[in-house]
Amino acid sequence: MELNTYGDLKKVIKAISLKQKGEKIGDVALGTIVGFIPGADAAKSTFEFIKAAFSKPDSKKTKTWLDKLDIDDEMSSIVDDTVENGFLQTLSKTIEAESDTKPLEQDFNMNAKMVNYLKAKYSGRTISGIQENNNKMKNKNLKHLIKEEIKSILKEEVNQKAEVAKIQSFLEGPGKQALSQINSPVELKNILTLLWNGMNESFRSNNAIAQSLKKTIDIKLKV
Repeated sequence: MELNTYGDLKKVIKAISLKQKGEKIGDVALGTIVGFIPGADAAKSTFEFIKAAFSKPDSKKTKTWLDKLDIDDEMSSIVDDTVENGFLQTLSKTIEAESDTKPLEQDFNMNAKMVNYLKAKYSGRTISGIQENNNKMKNKNLKHLIKEEIKSILKEEVNQKAEVAKIQSFLEGPGKQALSQINSPVELKNILTLLWNGMNESFRSNNAIAQSLKKTIDIKLKV
């Protein structure tokens, strides 16, 4: 069994789920390789295998492409388990959807993919200083930069939630009286428009409640 394409990777995962440890990747038995990935032998799905490979200690190496599925241990410790599982679910579905003939990328970088997932899901911001496939940057420096960026993104997310909580607290407290003073469709529309315009663009484009709000705003007022 070779490991050159996504089809090969899917075959490896299937062989592991079927307990076919006698299979080989190159000259190495699959059972031996799985032994370097704690929990992989119990994997019954792509997600479970990717999660095991993702969590593999940095010191354990299979000396195959599977090592690229590992993330830096220190980086993993930064990220909340719920966020991590969301990332792995997304990555697993991406792998399953890839064409069987597509070659496995030799520059595949799990650390960078985690950062891209975080910035897309939580802030949509670009990450300055990180260039995918940047072979000139030393691996240690790249890892440090990515870890710091993850910390920054997650900190920003916490700050954003705190700001939302402030708005909610205001509307439940002092702002409640102000809301009671709204007595015309135009005033209400202006407030709802401010709410809509201030939302995260990705969220308001994909959330059903947000879309309902937009439809309400777009109702033509009778003067």
